[in-house]
Formats: sequence, C-alpha cells, structure tokens
Amino acid sequence: MSYNLERKTIEKFFSTQWAAATPVGLDGQEFTPSIDSVRLTIGSGMVLQGSIGRTANRKDHMGNLTVQVFTDGKKGSAGPRGYVETIINMLMEKTLDNNGAVITTTADAFLRFSPPTRTGILHPYVSASFKDAPFHVTNVIAPFIRYST
Repeated sequence: MSYNLERKTIEKFFSTQWAAATPVGLDGQEFTPSIDSVRLTIGSGMVLQGSIGRTANRKDHMGNLTVQVFTDGKKGSAGPRGYVETIINMLMEKTLDNNGAVITTTADAFLRFSPPTRTGILHPYVSASFKDAPFHVTNVIAPFIRYST
C-alpha cells in the first residue's frame, strides 16, 4: 500500500462526505482560498510495527489530516464553528477501506481516523484559530493510522 493510495482514499472520503458544502482544496493541489472554503493537507508520519509473529507483519503508518477552514474574518471565531463541528463529527472514529468507503469490519481496514494508542484514542481537534485578513482560519487536525503489510 502506498502514500499515494492513502492520499486518494482520504480525499475521496472527505469529498464524498463534504458533498460540496464549500469549495475544497485537495492535498498539494493549486488552490486559492475563498471565504467559506476548506483545504486539506495530509501529513504522513512515523511507521510503527503493528503486529509480531505473522507471516507478513502489519505496519502502522501514523499521520495527520489538517483541514483548514477559511471563513469571513469579520465574523471572528463565530464563522468557522459550524464547519468545524461538521468536520470533527465526519472524521471521528471512522474506519475506511482503500476506496474511501466507511466500513465496520477491521479485516478490510485500510485507514482509521481516531486511532487507538497506548495512552488513549487520538480524536480530531482544533489546533489553531486565527485572523489572517480577509479570513478567519481554523485548523482541524485529524490523526489517522494507515495499515499495510
């Protein structure tokens, strides 16, 4: 499994769930933010050993999806709150197959938002909210784990 498939899976899931609520800038693509738009940035991180003793041991690829929400700067933090709540609920504890579809069986799991760790579950959260005229920009971070062998 590849980083490119990771990107495609996340973008397909987000675009399908978001249903064109606002314009969406995809990871690394040219995009000019406008009021009431979002931009996705996928950050791939460390790789952990996910299993021991299998013929092909699982690898857990940790990462973060950052969703930047651009709203009218004149509205302050009131502008993004509805979008932020929708995004967090959309990503909370979702497990996806490699086509970006939500699944409930772990056997076909390719990627999971809200991954479990030894210290707890890493849920989506707001990491920053600031004025950047003419916008108010709010960053939602959604930790994920991608499984591969």
